[in-house]
Amino acid sequence: MHSHIPKQLQGRAMSRSALMWAVILAVLFLPACRQGNGTTESTSSAAMHRANPQRTGVYLTAGPTAFETVKWQFEAQDWVFGAPAIVGDRVFFTSYDGNIYAADLQTGVEQWRVATGDTIIASPAVSEGLVYVGNMSGVILALDVATGEERWRAETGGGFSGSPAVVDGVVYFGNENGLLVALDATTGQEQWRFQIPDTVIAFSPAVAEGMVYVPVSDGILYALDATTGEESWNFDPNSPSNIYSPTADAVFHNGLIYFMTSDVNQLGMLFAIDAATHEALWQYESETENFSAPAISDDILVWGTLKGTLVGVSEETGELLWTFPTEDINFSAPAIAGDTVYFGSLDKNLYAIDYRSGRQRWQFRAASGVSSPAIDDNVVYVGTVDGTFYALQ
Repeated sequence: MHSHIPKQLQGRAMSRSALMWAVILAVLFLPACRQGNGTTESTSSAAMHRANPQRTGVYLTAGPTAFETVKWQFEAQDWVFGAPAIVGDRVFFTSYDGNIYAADLQTGVEQWRVATGDTIIASPAVSEGLVYVGNMSGVILALDVATGEERWRAETGGGFSGSPAVVDGVVYFGNENGLLVALDATTGQEQWRFQIPDTVIAFSPAVAEGMVYVPVSDGILYALDATTGEESWNFDPNSPSNIYSPTADAVFHNGLIYFMTSDVNQLGMLFAIDAATHEALWQYESETENFSAPAISDDILVWGTLKGTLVGVSEETGELLWTFPTEDINFSAPAIAGDTVYFGSLDKNLYAIDYRSGRQRWQFRAASGVSSPAIDDNVVYVGTVDGTFYALQ
């Protein structure tokens, strides 16, 4: 893997191997929720990582502003790392145990599970009656939503740590061989491929306004034509004195692409890139790497840090607006519903935070570190390190 384990995690006793940490922290956190045919709006018939193909992390649904109870919980066999996809009356989630699960949204009763043959870090995507998932062996599966029956598969030779995007009948996957592939969502037939030799695409592509934005381990953000895969332009922050590596998914909002990186000194750097001019409008530097992709609803970017904070930063200026402290590092990506931000921490808590002020509204303490949440109809769905998957309301 083209990565390293942050010092904050070295030697941490969590009943997981060093290899697992290396895999997870090379790719980092992938949530999932509803999306709608290339727009930022959610529908009840499609779902994908970070709520929409732009990866803003915004759920257009009500979220709980106070915690009442655990509605139900489900025990997977290992870490539920990515956030779930919610469609209709089912919730779909993956696990380090190599399974993809479908559970009843109201009761948590298992509807089906499919063993993919290897670890799954990425979140699933769901569209037009099919569930898409890629595992760390490089296998892509398209499964029937109702039964879990395999409809098609593709093998690319490189593992998938980033999650797929589905837009206008095309599903996009990036893998550890530096390959971004576009497949027909119905048949699995390859439409095009883009590849940078000797690189890794560890994070999920963002798709917006006919373009695919993909961070590559050479430290460059590539902008590709969504129809042809041809490179339109790229943003390259590297220089003889400093080399950058991506540490989270790209995010598109209001004509800007947010590109999270770290430099040779392991300092975090977020670039706000103008999609029209291809230049950075501003950049935000932090004293640690950030493996949490920013979420943005209105004009505040929110993400978790390895310093043990959640930060709110102005979209217009890159100015730090507020900081919320946690008891351990944060590498899950936050989700937003209404004016509440929800995020999981390695400190075993799920937090609900006011989007504007950064003040806590409520928290739920689990038995182990908490992954990235998804929200639907006043319920938060989230997995944990020990494999417990919760529905919280």
